[in-house]
Amino acid sequence: PSYDQAKALLAESEIALGSWGTPNPGKLGLLAACPKLALWEHVAGSVKHFFTDEFKSSGIVAASCKGAIGDAVAEYVIGQMIIGLRHVIPNALNNRTGPTPQPSGLKVLAGSTVGIVGASVVGRETIRLLKFMNANVCVFDLFCSDTDAAEMGAEKFDDLVEMMADLDVLTIHTPLLEATKGQLHAAHFKALPDDCIFINAARGECIVEQDLVEELQQCRLMAFLDVSAPEPAAVDSPLRTLPNVVYTSHIAGPATTAMGSLAVNDVDAFIRGESPRDVITR
Repeated sequence: PSYDQAKALLAESEIALGSWGTPNPGKLGLLAACPKLALWEHVAGSVKHFFTDEFKSSGIVAASCKGAIGDAVAEYVIGQMIIGLRHVIPNALNNRTGPTPQPSGLKVLAGSTVGIVGASVVGRETIRLLKFMNANVCVFDLFCSDTDAAEMGAEKFDDLVEMMADLDVLTIHTPLLEATKGQLHAAHFKALPDDCIFINAARGECIVEQDLVEELQQCRLMAFLDVSAPEPAAVDSPLRTLPNVVYTSHIAGPATTAMGSLAVNDVDAFIRGESPRDVITR
């Protein structure tokens, strides 16, 4: 809908639900035209773009369905870990030409060491699933305390290069902030052990992509990349042709029925005077 259509629809409403592609409540006088609005439920992820001066002065509550999306992304990432550690893709390709023995170095999650960069919503859910599967978890996060990491069952590292040394899997779940742009670069990728699995289902800009490509060209790492910079990757990008890269089209966190269920529960809670699950403040 256009902003004019949204204003007409929401003129007498107390609660609005939007999603990807719907009008931004922080722009073009939308909230001023809808003075009764008290909750904006974003049936999608980030609401950072909402927080304009218009939005901040309105007093409206913003809630996100990022928790439901986070659950879906964590599920996807765990699947990639299992496939990567068992060498499923190269083994399946080799089996197309005849009998192929089990891959050397085959591993399972139980007992493997997984490094998490970013104890975000997705990072924390990934840690929870990994602990359930008896993996060893290390975490690096600019805003995570030692106590917080211990409560999650993870070993906290303050030196990212140091954390890389003994990993079987490295997965990145940082939000895109000034502090996290290019956070992983050549020194980190070179520090990863041979046969390590690298997963990025966060943002392409959080790594120095060319540094990763140069390390992948040595064919000693396997990468599962659901994002890139730019996105989509250029038609001639090595990410599309390297045999040790699985490059997907930002499919880790799709729209799901879980998002709808969370949105309904949030609205119900708000009507009853309780708080939605993920209220986002400035």
